[in-house]
Amino acid sequence: MKTLAVLMTALTLLTTSCKKDDDVAPDKTKILTSGSWQLSAMTVDPAIDWFGTPVTNVYSQLPACVKDDLAIFKTNGNVNYDEGASKCDPNDPQTTTGTWTFNTDQTVLSITQDGETESWNVSGLTGSSFKANYQVVQEGITYTFSVVFSKK
Repeated sequence: MKTLAVLMTALTLLTTSCKKDDDVAPDKTKILTSGSWQLSAMTVDPAIDWFGTPVTNVYSQLPACVKDDLAIFKTNGNVNYDEGASKCDPNDPQTTTGTWTFNTDQTVLSITQDGETESWNVSGLTGSSFKANYQVVQEGITYTFSVVFSKK
């Protein structure tokens, strides 16, 4: 009888201690660097003046030659921007580079290109979607841009 009680206790301990830990956050670096990302949505608050018209849906105003661009985040901290199938200016290089880093808890993505750094607050990052927002101050007005990238 004692052996049965010990066996049952051991079995109970094994089944409860082997549960998957659902609280472990996904490695955002691994997700970010696992492919190419294409802009699929961009909004701004408050509305910006777009050639005399107040606009909040910036993505709808972008030309096709911008919408097909790709961002490719590398594990070495570089980011490549590819012009995609169409270029807005045929004289532009097909690819440009920058650098990127996450803060310690992977909630802020800092991207540096041409000596300028933008910090993006990451609000979602899955295997298929990357959502963030960042602020730009122009003429004393703080604009909050929200972007969504889709995995390609």
